[in-house]
Amino acid sequence: MINLYTPATGFPDLEVKIAYGLARVGIEAFGINRVKIIPEKGFYLVLIDGNIPKLNDTFHKISARVLSSDFIPRSTPGITGRTADTIKVSKNETFDLSIYTHIIEIAEHKKSENFCRHKEKIKVSNVIGFTAAATTGVLCKRDGLDITYYQGVPRRPTDPREICKTCALLALLGMWYASFIFNIADKEVIITPIPNNEVSGLKLQEIFSIQHQIRKEWFGQEIPQVLIPLFFLSRIPSSADILEGFDLFVAVLSRQQGYHVDGIYLLSIEKYLNFLRDNPFNIASIDVMLRNNAFSALTELNNVIYYKKDSITKFARLYVQETSSDKFVNLLYPQTAKYLLREVGMIRQDIIENPALASLARTLRYFIRERKYGYADDIRNARKDSRDFEETIARMLREGRLRLEQKEKIHLPTEDEIKEVFRLANENFEATKTALVILAFSFPSKVEQTAENIEEV
Repeated sequence: MINLYTPATGFPDLEVKIAYGLARVGIEAFGINRVKIIPEKGFYLVLIDGNIPKLNDTFHKISARVLSSDFIPRSTPGITGRTADTIKVSKNETFDLSIYTHIIEIAEHKKSENFCRHKEKIKVSNVIGFTAAATTGVLCKRDGLDITYYQGVPRRPTDPREICKTCALLALLGMWYASFIFNIADKEVIITPIPNNEVSGLKLQEIFSIQHQIRKEWFGQEIPQVLIPLFFLSRIPSSADILEGFDLFVAVLSRQQGYHVDGIYLLSIEKYLNFLRDNPFNIASIDVMLRNNAFSALTELNNVIYYKKDSITKFARLYVQETSSDKFVNLLYPQTAKYLLREVGMIRQDIIENPALASLARTLRYFIRERKYGYADDIRNARKDSRDFEETIARMLREGRLRLEQKEKIHLPTEDEIKEVFRLANENFEATKTALVILAFSFPSKVEQTAENIEEV
């Protein structure tokens, strides 16, 4: 068994790319069942059931096959042409992966030292393509490693802009097999999965496979950066579960006389996955918003899913407003509405499925379809310590009766149903008003639709 350690550079994206590169070589050399990646504190342990000579031989074969030209470096976001020429592998060039068999804990604190602390003579610039977390010209410090103090201020004298060529090649290999690379308008996006737990060779093989689903695709919409993770996961819905147990390191790059980092962030995706895999209508809702450039609604949905903010009703209002056309008022899918009430609003099922509340929601839905949002807005903004909730419902019912007298097809709840809604509001005001508004902003279920059709006949 070979224990290989990544160099603890302090850059999460560079570190995991090197780990993926080592694992990729190990899988080709010894098979998927003999490779594991184990996250440690600040670095990764790559376990390979094999031997160094065969691992080196396989790395040389992969390098000759994949990295002997500058095509891949030049096609990699964050790597410019000048750097690409230094990364390609020469015909007689050899590398020794035994440098990863031990942890280098002490640095020499010399300017000539590689940032990875490997004592290889051939150096490569630690460019944005390897780690977007490295800022050119700024000295970076690693967590507790290589830190010296000058006048009481922690400093790291090692230049973070150079790594050994072996690390560069492994990072490039790991990036091309495990990272998701695509374009959004004029931005280039690199999304790298960061494992939280031990990763088997089989799981790695799955990741190596699904990244091709979106590689180098171009999406012309100007999507806000905060929405990129949700957008990305919605593009691979059938494969998103493979990324369960991973965080995502997202780097957004632009090219302006060289590459610039427009944004980087590391985030958990568990809440996104819960939303996407609950039912297919949640993914369809995202598609509807993207087709209509409903980015305000999509941003609010992102807040609702990820931060659990109390803005479900605001999202519903924006969704209907931004996805409707002049001839059609588009509403939420009932499955999505109930997911938001149940999982985000944490509202009890007996409130969500209460017949009296559904009856009143049908009346409110009539006015929403008429693009008269005032009643819904007043209800969602109502406070428990006021009479706004009751008075708004009373005004809505008065107008509803007037519409009914004018021979319009509008459903009105019974007196007992109204009393039941007020009883629910007295017991749980926020849950009741939220459920009422969300149900009104959603299409009726099949059962409700059947009942409406019978009433109309």
